[in-house]
Amino acid sequence: MSRGYQRITVVGHLGDDPAVKSLQNGGLVAEIRIAVTEVYRDRDGNQVEHTEWLRAKLFGRNAETAQRYLTRGRLACIEGRIRTEKWQAADGSDRYAQWIYVDPHGLTLLGSREHARTSRDHQGRAPDSPSAASTSGEGGAPSSDWPDDDDIPF
Repeated sequence: MSRGYQRITVVGHLGDDPAVKSLQNGGLVAEIRIAVTEVYRDRDGNQVEHTEWLRAKLFGRNAETAQRYLTRGRLACIEGRIRTEKWQAADGSDRYAQWIYVDPHGLTLLGSREHARTSRDHQGRAPDSPSAASTSGEGGAPSSDWPDDDDIPF
């Protein structure tokens, strides 16, 4: 009998700041919404964008990390499994919601939209380093006075 196995990996931008709540056992849970946008061309050649919004829950240390570092628009990768939660509404009807329960080591911070565009000052070596003047402004590629590998003492 096969029991199966599920694994979901999502890379996208957060739609809101995380909603962090305390659990009865003293731990934390953070709820996030993450957007994944697919861009493709339809049969007529028109570019079409489709965004899927997914909800995820992070527990324990992941919730603390989310509270501290995740903000609206931040790019992140989450890995976990899909869980369906069931509850009863006020009218007595059953309600369901699907969540991605993020694994204990399933959160990777990938940066934000601001980090994607590096300024000239942040390319190459640090500005206060003696070699900073010898790097070119575009892409931080070394100039001709950069030492060869044979000149490095280790």
